[in-house]
Amino acid sequence: MKRFLLFAIITMPIGALSAAGAQESEADFASRCSAPGVLRCIGFDNETSDIVRGDNLHPDGSGNYRAGLDASVKTSGGGSLRFDLPPPPHSGANLAGSWSPTSNDGLGQLFGQGSTFYVQFRQRFSSEMLNNTWDTPGFKTVIFHQNQTTCGGIELATWNYYNSNIITMYTNCGSVHAWTTLDGSRHTESPPLLLQQGDFPCEYGQTSANTCLYIPANEWLTFYYKISVGTWDQPNSMIEAWITREGSSTYQQFIRAPQMPISCNANSCGSSEGQSEGFNNLTFTPYMTGLSGNSGRSGVTAKTWIDELIVSTQPIAAPDSGPRPRSPTNLTPSPP
Repeated sequence: MKRFLLFAIITMPIGALSAAGAQESEADFASRCSAPGVLRCIGFDNETSDIVRGDNLHPDGSGNYRAGLDASVKTSGGGSLRFDLPPPPHSGANLAGSWSPTSNDGLGQLFGQGSTFYVQFRQRFSSEMLNNTWDTPGFKTVIFHQNQTTCGGIELATWNYYNSNIITMYTNCGSVHAWTTLDGSRHTESPPLLLQQGDFPCEYGQTSANTCLYIPANEWLTFYYKISVGTWDQPNSMIEAWITREGSSTYQQFIRAPQMPISCNANSCGSSEGQSEGFNNLTFTPYMTGLSGNSGRSGVTAKTWIDELIVSTQPIAAPDSGPRPRSPTNLTPSPP
């Protein structure tokens, strides 16, 4: 009898906690989706609308689909979007395909001069993703852009800075970076500069775990962006980005780039002076510019997952629930 009672005490609460955790995750995502200003809310839960081949899911450079629904690794709902990055030989730069609405409405509306939009999503990286041997400047994660133009003036990309696992951003097809002077007051491309700002004063040439945000492996991260568009071609836009690590509901800022110039030179502003130009779409992709088809670790498949995309005209709260197996470590505390 004692052994039976001990077994019941151990197993029943575990099952109850698992079910409660799933319900909390669902409720939390639903709450964020129903907040004022939300334009898009995608849970990547199915292959009928969220993840559809030829519609919003696109193949690699050889026509093979390397991404799809993962029903087991997720933060909520029926699944997540998973990209599988194959070992060599592969298709090169576009080795895993992409997710992007062909209807040009990934952001829910067009955000032009003088507008602000917010984007939040969850992402997870396998250790193989962060410890590979790719001969490339680094993989991308998400790109905000106009229509289907992912490399142009109206573009903001997040990328793994020269495979260092330090995340930063750029615009105008990589010609303008979200780097600032050491005091963080304005954009610059000339050292000394900060690769990351906010809670992570990550200085070029002096990177360390004490000052820089490095991508951690095998945990769900929340990425959150606030993009304030100024005037095209003028240094008056503001790019901001935050992160929360698994087990935390506190945002920490890793990009704060004021006085950023965002151009519409690739979109023909014309006599309308760019009033019909702006951000209206986004792309998730681990695309790697210049990647050789024989690059990477032999026999190793890297993976990255995307879940819980929210786009809004208003600030988006950090997740309050979801997977929480560990406490955050090696992060500088946010200021009070």
